[in-house]
Amino acid sequence: MSLQSNSSIWKWKFTTAVRHGSYLAPVLALLLVLPQGHGQTLGTRTSLSVAKEGAATKLTVTVKDPTGPTVSDGTVSFVSGGVSLGSAFVQEDGTATLTLDKVPANAKQITAVYSGNNSYAASASAGVAVEATAATTALPDFSVAANPTSLNLTAGQYGTSIITVAPENGFGQSVTLSLSGLPAGTTSLFTPNIVTPTPTASVTSTLQIQTTASSSSSMNQGGPLGGNASHLAYAILFPGVLALVGIGALRKRGGVQLFGIALLLIASASGLTACSQRYSYLKHPPAPNPGTPAGSYPLTITAYSNNGGEVTSHSISLTLVVK
Repeated sequence: MSLQSNSSIWKWKFTTAVRHGSYLAPVLALLLVLPQGHGQTLGTRTSLSVAKEGAATKLTVTVKDPTGPTVSDGTVSFVSGGVSLGSAFVQEDGTATLTLDKVPANAKQITAVYSGNNSYAASASAGVAVEATAATTALPDFSVAANPTSLNLTAGQYGTSIITVAPENGFGQSVTLSLSGLPAGTTSLFTPNIVTPTPTASVTSTLQIQTTASSSSSMNQGGPLGGNASHLAYAILFPGVLALVGIGALRKRGGVQLFGIALLLIASASGLTACSQRYSYLKHPPAPNPGTPAGSYPLTITAYSNNGGEVTSHSISLTLVVK
């Protein structure tokens, strides 16, 4: 076959490839522009219902995909007047339930706010009218709310929530705050821990929740000699330098030789001591810190007041998600 025929075949293949490419280019561009199914964030529909169960008020929310299937992940906060009355996790059947032992006197409407997740967008329900918990007598009392009541943290981070204690019927006693349900490796702090509202004004406290990141007991961190470079330097370099100086002094006459012997003895003793410390460290290293385990944790803030003869307490539910 001639060189000319080979050249013609090559040109035909190249032209065909370019022509095919001209069709493939817009197709590839369209695939890149269109959102992929696994990365889409679908809309949600949130509905709230309120029911009385004796003196308590039960709030039930249902979160659904607009096409019908229920959503089984995320958290829901129940908000009234800009503060949250509590939060709850969405269950497998798409519902989240919160029971209030007391509805604050200033709560007129409650809205359920779904937080969303990697697959579904956040949404909120329509406001539902509620009635404050009726008291048989107008005794001094208080209510508890927070903002926010749902925290989503990565291990090692901290989150804060502002706790509001509101007086009712002239309440003006001190209220103590406590938190329960924290996972291992997590601490909390109320600032302040005891608040005292006036009969006509609310008071707030800041809750800080601190998670812990995991740590490793690896011996190869921190530098070219590893995480224990100082131990290696002390065990090898320092005694070695003393030994070299001591050997050099032994070649001298007179009192210098005695100085060299002393240096060699010091080098031997320091080397043995350092090696002993390093051996002990290697055989008994510090225990690794696993950090705060990833998971979803329901927490409870309890606020109580004691007037000397009767304890009044109310609680609020929080949700903590650690990644």
